[in-house]
Amino acid sequence: MRRRIGSDAGAILCRIASQRHCLMRPAARGAGAPLAAILALVLVELLTVSASESNAIQLINKDNSGGTVYQTVNINNNVNVATFNTYFGTHSTNAIVDYNAGLIVYQMPYKRICVVSRMNRSTFPSISQLETLIHEENPSLHALHRHYGISRKVVRNLYQLGQPAQAMCGGFTTYWATEYQQPVAVGGKACAGVHLLILDVNLCGGISLF
Repeated sequence: MRRRIGSDAGAILCRIASQRHCLMRPAARGAGAPLAAILALVLVELLTVSASESNAIQLINKDNSGGTVYQTVNINNNVNVATFNTYFGTHSTNAIVDYNAGLIVYQMPYKRICVVSRMNRSTFPSISQLETLIHEENPSLHALHRHYGISRKVVRNLYQLGQPAQAMCGGFTTYWATEYQQPVAVGGKACAGVHLLILDVNLCGGISLF
């Protein structure tokens, strides 16, 4: 069942409960949009096969420049994976939270890189808590702020990360990152901000990455 929860300030929030998946096909804005959409949709399809315990939402709103931003979140309780997608032209971004593997993976198709970090289970909400947060009336008010320093260490064997990370990062250069409680001191590095509904992420690494 699909329900419209509310509409104000150009935002429409929909919930889809107990369905196999939530697929959205936004109109492309720039060359990177089709690639990001295809990758994200394929990933969601992989993670939601036979997922009667899957729950998803879609959010459509406007950014400060008036551009349309599409966001989806899919939580699959069968495999303990949450998938975040933001479709915004060439700067579309995706992420997965794999509770079984204890990993958080960020994918930036426009840079053709993935960033992988160990989950800090003491500070990151459980999958049930995460599901509660994204179904709040205004999920963005409950943002989870995360700061990462990206190392030069490349993941050579994606198999070790598990199927969800393999599906997302196949064909991309993948780096390990370390989570910090405070913003990383830049000093010769560059940073990229990633906003995925309730995930507000700061990724910092060598200038060549960004």
